[in-house]
Parts: sequence; C-alpha cells; structure tokens
Amino acid sequence: MQAPDCSLVPLESSATSPTLVSLRSLCQPGRPLVLLCGSYTCPLFRYISHVLNDIYKRYKTQIDFYMIQIREAHASDVWPIGNVVSVKEHRTLSDRLVAANVMVKETQLEIPVLADTMDDAFLKLYAPWPFRFFVIVDGTLKLVGVPKEARYDTTDLVECLDSLKKN
Repeated sequence: MQAPDCSLVPLESSATSPTLVSLRSLCQPGRPLVLLCGSYTCPLFRYISHVLNDIYKRYKTQIDFYMIQIREAHASDVWPIGNVVSVKEHRTLSDRLVAANVMVKETQLEIPVLADTMDDAFLKLYAPWPFRFFVIVDGTLKLVGVPKEARYDTTDLVECLDSLKKN
C-alpha cells in the first residue's frame, strides 16, 4: 500500500507562520523511514519511549526516524484517564508545538519530532491514535505496528528493520 502524503510541522517552526514539510519529502530512495506516532499523554508511549530511543540509536545510520506528535490521547480537559501528566487538548498549533517540546524534554526523546497540522491531516490519513509506528520504504507501507493485548511490543518493528538492513 502506498503511504499517503501530508504536511507536517517541524518543532522549531513558528506557530504563526509554520514551515511545512511534506511526508513524502522525508522518504529517501532505498532508505527506510520509521514514523513513531503518538502524544505525551499516552501512557503506552511514555512507558516505551526509552526503548524507542534504543531502537533509534541502533538503526539511525541506516534508517530515518521521526516521531509525529498527534492530538493528545488523554488530554487533561477531555479524557484524563489515569493521567500523571497534564496537557490540555491542543487548540492551536502553538499548543501542539509546546506539548511536543515538553514530550521531548520529559521523555528524553532523541528521535527528531514533527507535529501533525491542526486539521489533523496525518491523524486522518494514518489513524495512529493513541500510538502507532509505521515503516515506509520507497513510498510503500511495509509495517503498521498496532497494540497487542493492550500493550506495544517492538519485536515486529525490530524484525522488520533487521530484514530491511540486510537488503
């Protein structure tokens, strides 16, 4: 299946006149692209963020990685189920960029981060809520990581990346 294209916002963008990056522009010929998608209020993401950093460090010389900040999974003013962090629903791009920067700082995330646009284009195309990962090679989706038994196991991701490294 072809990976749909959409615009994403780099963290260092101005919220008033953001720079947009095309998802397709992140895909380099023959070089896999991993998209890790979620939000700081997702407990599953916070729980495995250190594992994601380890995977990134292991493969980053051969595979491109980006974390995509989407709408909050458990925004404190919308669905605060078991939250130990308090982030309100993003009402503006500035809110989303601030939340993404807090996520990076608090989880010590080393993976480059982009944010979904405020029309939730990425969210609508890829349905990554509350947390998903995708592997794209030459514009084609090779893996869509989904939760298993209410948790995320990165084994499929690692196996996919190992097989792509050998090719």
